[in-house]
Amino acid sequence: MDIRRLTIGAVAFLAFGAASADLTTLVEAVELTPSNVIMPGSVNGTVTFRPCAGECAKEHRRARLTPETEFYVDGKKVKFEIFHDAMVALRGDDETYALVSVDLEQNTITSFRLNDQ
Repeated sequence: MDIRRLTIGAVAFLAFGAASADLTTLVEAVELTPSNVIMPGSVNGTVTFRPCAGECAKEHRRARLTPETEFYVDGKKVKFEIFHDAMVALRGDDETYALVSVDLEQNTITSFRLNDQ
């Protein structure tokens, strides 16, 4: 009987304790245009980007790509080289949007989406 009360108390504490904890944003998603992105030559490089669409006065940001970074073009997962070529081809196109997801603790890009509908 005491074990049940202890178990129920522990579960209740975890459930209510987690609900009252402070929330921390771990990944930030930023919408931008390809013209605001400078891509590295390899998947282990650093991306420089302005966190806005079109022309803007916001400061450039930098985040690292890693081998775990996922790349998407039109909703399909692709390799870095294909994604890089698509970004270069759309560099002057301010009608196309990209979505970059940045892990704020590691300052790494978790995913990069282009023309994702």
